[in-house]
Amino acid sequence: MKSGGDHDTALAAAREALSPDRFGFRAHLHGWQRDFPVLGQVAFATLAWPHNQVHSYDHGPSELVNTNALALLVTLQQRVWGFPPEETVPVNVLSILEDTGGGIIVAYEPEKGFNADGWLGFAIGMGTRSGELYSHMLGVREDVRGAGSLGWCLKVLQAYLAVESGHHAMTWTFDPLRGANARLNIEKLGASMVNLTIDKYGVMRSSLYGEVPTDRFTAYWKLLDPAMHERLHLVRDGHYRQRSEEEIDAIPEATAETLRELVDLQPAAVRYQIPGNIDELMRHDPAAAVHWRQEMRQILGEFMTVRTANLPPDAMQEGPIGVSMHVEAGNYVATGFASRIDDETNERQSYYILTKGSQP
Repeated sequence: MKSGGDHDTALAAAREALSPDRFGFRAHLHGWQRDFPVLGQVAFATLAWPHNQVHSYDHGPSELVNTNALALLVTLQQRVWGFPPEETVPVNVLSILEDTGGGIIVAYEPEKGFNADGWLGFAIGMGTRSGELYSHMLGVREDVRGAGSLGWCLKVLQAYLAVESGHHAMTWTFDPLRGANARLNIEKLGASMVNLTIDKYGVMRSSLYGEVPTDRFTAYWKLLDPAMHERLHLVRDGHYRQRSEEEIDAIPEATAETLRELVDLQPAAVRYQIPGNIDELMRHDPAAAVHWRQEMRQILGEFMTVRTANLPPDAMQEGPIGVSMHVEAGNYVATGFASRIDDETNERQSYYILTKGSQP
C-alpha cells in the first residue's frame, strides 16, 4: 500500500493526466463543452439535488410532459435498458449520490437543452467506503451510439471527477457476451475484468437483456495507474494499436474441447470467443445464445474468480440469514479484448484475452 505522501502524489498526477482539457473539454459555466466531428458541440454537466428544480420535458403518448432534470433521468434509464419503473434508480436516490462521493454526469445538445429531444448520454456513479467509485450506469442515446466516442468521453470525465473526490479506482459490471461493451471497457479504457458473478441481478426485467441469467463481469479500473493514463492518451490521439491477427492466433483458445488441456498447462494467456453480436444471436437462435452462456460459465469458471450465491436447501425457511456468497478463486483476469472479421464467413470474431496472475 502506498504511504500517505505517495498516495497524494499519485492523486495529483492522476488529476493532471485525466484533466478534462487534455481530452478536448472546455470549461463552461458549471460544466464543460466539447466538439465532436459528428455530433457538433456537446454540453456536459453534473446533476445533483438542485436539478430537481430545473425544468425539463419528456414525450408523452400525445403531448409533451413537464418534468425536471432528475425525473427525466429516471425515464431515460427505462428508455436505454427497457426497464420497468421499479428497476430504475429513483429521484430520491439520485438526489443523494453527491453525498456519497459519487455523482451524475449528463451530455446533451446545448441548443436543445437536457430534455427528451436534447439528451445524448449519462453516467451514474456511487461512492464507496473502499475509495472505489461504483459506476452503476452508462447510457447513450441509441441513434448516437458509436458517434464520436461519446460513451468513452463520459467515462473519462467520470474518472476525473472520481479522482477529484479522492477515489483511487472505479468498478462496474457488464454482460460478458456484449462485445461492444468489452471493447470500450477493456481496450479503450484499460480496465481489467477481475471476476465473474453468476446471476448478479437475478431475473432482470429488461427488453434489452431479456429474461436470461444476469452473469456479469466486474470491471476494475485503476485510476491512479500511469499505464491506464497512457492508454487513454493513445486512444485520444488515435494511436492505440490493437492486436494483430497473428498475435491473436498465437494465444491458445479455450473451448469445450481444449479446456482440460489448458487448465493443466496453465499458459500465460488464453483466449475465449464470444458471439460477434449477442442480440442478433438471441433473435435468430435463442437456444444457441443460451447454450453459449452456459458454456461461458463452464470455461471462464476454470480460469477466473467466480462468485456464486450459496443457497442451502432450507434457505426459503431460514430466510436471508441462511444465504451467503461463495467465491472460487481463479488465476486469470481478462485484460484484453480482440476482434476481427473472418475472411470466409465475413462474420465478426471477438475474443477475451485472459492473462495469468494479473489481479489488481
